[in-house]
Amino acid sequence: MSKNSRNSGFQRKSGKKALKSSESQSEGPEGRKRAYGSRSHGATSRPRSPKLKAKSVEHGRKRRSGSGHEGGSGWIWGAHACKAALANPRRTIHEILLTEHSAVRYTLPQSAPPPKIVLPNVLDKAVPRDAVHQGIALKAAPLEWPDLEAIADEEGDGLILVLDQITDPHNVGAMLRLCSAFGVRALVMQTRKAPPLSGALAKVAVGCLETVPMCLETNIANTLQNLQRIGWMVTGLAGETEIELKDAVSGGGKHVIVMGAEGPGLRERVRKTCDQLAKIPMMSEAVPGQAESLNVATAAAIALYEARRG
Repeated sequence: MSKNSRNSGFQRKSGKKALKSSESQSEGPEGRKRAYGSRSHGATSRPRSPKLKAKSVEHGRKRRSGSGHEGGSGWIWGAHACKAALANPRRTIHEILLTEHSAVRYTLPQSAPPPKIVLPNVLDKAVPRDAVHQGIALKAAPLEWPDLEAIADEEGDGLILVLDQITDPHNVGAMLRLCSAFGVRALVMQTRKAPPLSGALAKVAVGCLETVPMCLETNIANTLQNLQRIGWMVTGLAGETEIELKDAVSGGGKHVIVMGAEGPGLRERVRKTCDQLAKIPMMSEAVPGQAESLNVATAAAIALYEARRG
């Protein structure tokens, strides 16, 4: 049998499979094959607010970095987080899931859609595995916050907390609670290195996501420089300095406190942009069995307390 005959016989037998294989791919950009069903955007991309998109088209220009920031898009679960979202008139709710047992515990606003009463296992599938939903989950549109510059321009003493590439939603959620407790004007993060402003973060923040302005900035160092130009003192937390935190933030005024990621700390340009570096004095030593550093949320709590106490 010739080579061509063998190939034609194989094509007849595998024709259906070959057809399915060709249908499972589609042409991507520049003619490259893309697997059927794959997304053209990154896994970390977030839905954009239709209001912001319409506003951008209407004005015919791109929004400035830092303006109209979004927060909390996607699913929110847990009693405190959901109650706060439902009570927030600025939040648009798209869908509400409730178990029959929990339905009597929540008062829904008139603007909210009718809730869907579901079995607990249905609600379990709507949220990540091991998430404690407490019988409620809702899908909400993003929040829009004022531009950071507008917040910083307000008169009087103030605090702004800046996170330099801190991506753990549990730490960020805990720091949202701290911002609420200590009257911080805004929590600032980088657009590329920030956890989703919903889900686990909202659960840990126990409703503070609805009240603390979240400002996502493209460049942290440039943002710090802009704050310095309008009279804010920028203090970065670092262990390798002689200035103690209580001395760095004493005396009132407008203070920006910058927290770096656990391990690497502040990035070099962010560090150089700070007006000063300060440390939290620790009695432990850098030896096995003693604390070498603090969790970033714990360090933020100490920093914000010292700033308010001063």
